[in-house]
Amino acid sequence: MGSAPAVFLAVLVYGAIHSALLTDTARLALEAVAGSRVFRGTFRLAYNVLSAVLLAVLVAWAARLPDADLVRIPGIWAVVLWTVRLAALGFVGWCVHRIGGGGFLGLEHLRAWRAGLPSPAPGMEAGALVLDGPYRWVRHPMYAAGFVALWSEPVWTWNRLGFALGASVYLWVGSLLEERRLLRAFGPAYRAYMERTPRFIPRFRRVP
Repeated sequence: MGSAPAVFLAVLVYGAIHSALLTDTARLALEAVAGSRVFRGTFRLAYNVLSAVLLAVLVAWAARLPDADLVRIPGIWAVVLWTVRLAALGFVGWCVHRIGGGGFLGLEHLRAWRAGLPSPAPGMEAGALVLDGPYRWVRHPMYAAGFVALWSEPVWTWNRLGFALGASVYLWVGSLLEERRLLRAFGPAYRAYMERTPRFIPRFRRVP
């Protein structure tokens, strides 16, 4: 099994850190240290940068561990899987574009802070509730595309399986935590959206 259990646990630890920084306790502590304006202007960008760096460290560490092949999907089926993966990543790009790339990355928050203007939204919350585009069909289209990208892998090793399983657990738990934040931010409007829109698997009907 190579180092699959260690990779699985490491991904869960990454997910726990990733989620812990978004809790009210952590954010209130950071806001108390940095000040409200600095926190609102820099937290989202800093959070995204830290997440990317930790993920890069995790992937580099996992790549150095002992591993063993599990299955290799050959030929045209490998091409199909790579095409599906690229389509899923493109879909993520569409989601980011729809909610606003600058706001998603935290650049709008940073620009507002440097210009002395009010932050477009506190912490990681969106400035507005987006219900159209890919969000018309599922509540978490980026997470759904993440599942697709994770599992459309033509070359499987034990460590890659451990990573995919850990990341899948994180995506599921992360969607639940994100919904709690969105419920606090948007209240009844988001609850009504939850009631009529599935979490990951679309029903392909038009949502009013």
